[in-house]
Parts: sequence; structure tokens; C-alpha cells
Amino acid sequence: MLRWSLRPFSTHKGSACMATTDFNAGPVTVLSIDPLLVISLRHLPDAGDSLSMALKAAGLSGVPCPGQVIGQSPWALWLSPSEVILLANNPTQTNAVKTALADNPLACAVDQSDGVLALELQGQQLDDLLLRLVDSRSLPCTPGSAVRVRLADIAVILIRHMPDRLWLLVERPQAQYLTNWLKHAGAALQP
Repeated sequence: MLRWSLRPFSTHKGSACMATTDFNAGPVTVLSIDPLLVISLRHLPDAGDSLSMALKAAGLSGVPCPGQVIGQSPWALWLSPSEVILLANNPTQTNAVKTALADNPLACAVDQSDGVLALELQGQQLDDLLLRLVDSRSLPCTPGSAVRVRLADIAVILIRHMPDRLWLLVERPQAQYLTNWLKHAGAALQP
């Protein structure tokens, strides 16, 4: 079962003018996911076995295929031929991966948790909202799929969990800009 707590998110710690809270983008609910650890696993082509063993150390069955998300806390998603993103609620899982890759000259684990904002978007009109911000051919349609796309001209990762539930990962400094775009696009939708 997925566990997280909800909290306000901010683009800069202690900056009241940049902070925002969980909100509605029209009929779509937007929630901050916390804690969510975000680890980038970068690797060279010859590191496939090492990457697979590292993900198994975190309790995953292997390496995701292109566009695929595997697992249920932790999750691993394919981002590119040389990068897999590990998402976890438990630092024990991320530490196992970091330890497995610590002395590997062909792969590394980069903790991006502090620099990434994770949002959950949910609602029956989720796709209607996203179609106002993303090329329709870019949306992950199937649960268990993920893509990196341009949303309002910024790079984001979209992870489809259910037809009406999706996670959005964005660099934390883009939070206010993204929030404004989600609210703007959501205002045009009929509840």
C-alpha cells in the first residue's frame, strides 16, 4: 500500500512568497507527495548486470523496459538508455541501491530528492487537464507507464498509476511556474 503524508511545497525553503499548498486545478486535485526519495541511477551500457543487482537489493524484480514503471514502493522507471529513476518511501531501499553501486566504475546513484518536487494529480478530468499542457502523443496512457515530456515548456516526468491518477515530477525551482499553469489550465475545465 502506498503511504505518504501531504505537506505544503515550496520552491525555496522559508520563502513565503514562493510557497504554495495542495490545491485544485479545476476539477483535478493536486497533492504534494512527501516523503518520496528520488534517486537517479546513471549507467554505461556495460553496467546492466550491476544495475539489475542494485535494483534487486531494493526489492525490485529487475530493470524496467523503455516507458515502463515497475514495483510498488519502491518503484523504478526507465528514463533513458543510460538512466533509471528509483522512487521510494523508505531510505533503507535507496541506501541498498547506493551501497550496491558505490564502488562501480560504470554506474552511480545520484540522490535528487531535495531538488525534485513530486505531485499527485487525481480526478476524472486528469487527461483533459494534461491535454491543455502536453502533446497528446506524449501522455502515458497505460497504468505502469512513464514518460519525460515538456509541460508548459518545462521538463517533467509523468508516471501513470491509474486512469484517473498520475504522478508528476518536476525540478523544485519550477514549482510556482508549474502551479500557475496547472491552475490556469484547470480553470478552463467544467467540473
